[in-house]
Amino acid sequence: MKILDCTLRDGGYYTNWDFDSKLVEDYFKLIKVLPIDIIEVGYRGNINKESYLGEFYFLTKNNLKNIKSKIGKNKKLSVMIDLKDWKNPKELKANLKECKNIVDIIRFAVNPKKINNLKNFLKEVKNLGFKIALNLMYSHLLIKNSNLIKSILKSKNLFDIIYIVDSYGTLISNDVKKIIEKIKIIDNKISIGFHAHNNLEMALSNSIEAIDNKIDYLDSTFTGMGRGAGNLKTELLLTYLSLKKKTLKIKNFKNIGPVVDKFEEMKLKEKWGTSLPYMISGSTQSPQSEAMQLIKSKRYNMTDIITYLDKKEKVSFKIKKNLKLKKKTILIIGGGESVRNKINYINEYLLKNPHIFLVFSSSRNLDLFNKIKLNNRSVICVTGNEITKISKSFFKKSKFIINKSIDDKTILPKKLNNFYKLKKNEIEKKINNSPLAISLATALEMKAKNIYLIGFDGFEKNNKINDYSLFNENQNIINFYKSKLNMVSLTDTTYENLKKSSLFKLIN
Repeated sequence: MKILDCTLRDGGYYTNWDFDSKLVEDYFKLIKVLPIDIIEVGYRGNINKESYLGEFYFLTKNNLKNIKSKIGKNKKLSVMIDLKDWKNPKELKANLKECKNIVDIIRFAVNPKKINNLKNFLKEVKNLGFKIALNLMYSHLLIKNSNLIKSILKSKNLFDIIYIVDSYGTLISNDVKKIIEKIKIIDNKISIGFHAHNNLEMALSNSIEAIDNKIDYLDSTFTGMGRGAGNLKTELLLTYLSLKKKTLKIKNFKNIGPVVDKFEEMKLKEKWGTSLPYMISGSTQSPQSEAMQLIKSKRYNMTDIITYLDKKEKVSFKIKKNLKLKKKTILIIGGGESVRNKINYINEYLLKNPHIFLVFSSSRNLDLFNKIKLNNRSVICVTGNEITKISKSFFKKSKFIINKSIDDKTILPKKLNNFYKLKKNEIEKKINNSPLAISLATALEMKAKNIYLIGFDGFEKNNKINDYSLFNENQNIINFYKSKLNMVSLTDTTYENLKKSSLFKLIN
């Protein structure tokens, strides 16, 4: 059995595929001396992808060469391909041709029901001479579906390894064994791999089951670093195989400690690993990416997330009113510290300009305006559990606006007399329920000529992942609206595609 460590690839979901250079150096030095056969270092991403992703998503030829030299000639190098990045097989072939004779294995994460959609991609990559692994997501579907396995194995000439991936972290005892047996009954020569997720704390036991059933490849990551609840821990796997099973020899466990410690420091900040939301998503066969998105969005507390994942109740809200207003100038108030730091100047500016319409994108700084007697009309964007953070006194005198399509995670009160609904919100569904997306859709609906923003300070790359994830979400929204709205930030910001001005200049 060969061990594949994919810490940098799977861990990139928590760091945007940016890692501290010293940590990476130490990681490669450790990998070189450990009995790990394959290292998956990230993605070969499409350069046309617009969002910011780090160096281990857009792995360059020179970077791959450098990595290869550091890990030694006895280690194999693997990269993952996200097919959503690629429009056609020829485009992918041209990209991968650049790393031929450097990278050994190309892995594709695929929906087992959609294998036919990628046959042409597999064919082109296979012709380049790479070993190909087919990572079958949602593998719980295979437990009772031999026909699905048969349909996949009809294309076995296009790949070398079939991977069982516990995408939802939902597999329990005997599930892995059943899937392996079904595959071997159909084809006992195909190489099989296993990739565990730890939602139910079953990553190790499921992996041991896979080992006992003679799989050929097994994935792991240091400290289990990976999307959502994370994976089988590399250090745990090595400890088990070396000290318990005595099938591996590790000369000095002290070498592992410093690297594990550094990843553990990151874990304290980024908080990967199993938790109650991930346990529920695993038990209910729900995408852990959904739980992760809820946690990272910072718009829901733990109770909200658990309630949604556990019940997923559909609630019907009847809001027919729209904001039938046209405003030339709108000021959108965000949740950044600059609002609190400059509240006196904001107050002065609004007192001089009572015609400016206020859109509160977040409830975070609402309390600062509670005592100010302003003549400016306003509306508060509501999504997630924002409504629970608003005081009763503020609630009675305010107007609220919600998304065109109200998702079943948004908390709303019983009485909706002062609530309005957007007519349109054209941004992609994944982020259209963001406070900023609702705010800018409101500005577009009001046909505003000037949209000022205050309190959208942004985050540095070294901030914790939940903050940086929010930064990326906001940046994508700003990118979408840059050609549709005249947006100007009146406070300093790290966001791109925003014009910059100064609040103080407008007061003078």
